[in-house]
Amino acid sequence: MVGHLCLYHNSDTAISKHKLRLRGKYSFEWYKKKSDKFIIDGMKAGNSFQKVKESCLVFIHMFNHRRSEKKKVSAEDHFYYLNCMLFMIKIGFYDEDDKLQCFHKKFINKTKPK
Repeated sequence: MVGHLCLYHNSDTAISKHKLRLRGKYSFEWYKKKSDKFIIDGMKAGNSFQKVKESCLVFIHMFNHRRSEKKKVSAEDHFYYLNCMLFMIKIGFYDEDDKLQCFHKKFINKTKPK
């Protein structure tokens, strides 16, 4: 494993992290493809683009609140959060530089470096 893909809330507090490799499973491209499939599946289920977007925003807000309150969240919720965040970044709602960063394993911190 190379390191972690870290997601941030309010641009500075780590809220979720996922293992990261250079190639194959757990690469950044792999996560992006999973997020694309997640959105496509949502729309195939009969949801409009706007409905998928609203659902993602609600989940992101709920997840951030639970994490800030130090409540337990499942691994599945972490992965769902990652999918929602990648979708919102892809459509330009969030800036990638503010919300995620890749770190080598030995450089993981709770706060994002300036």
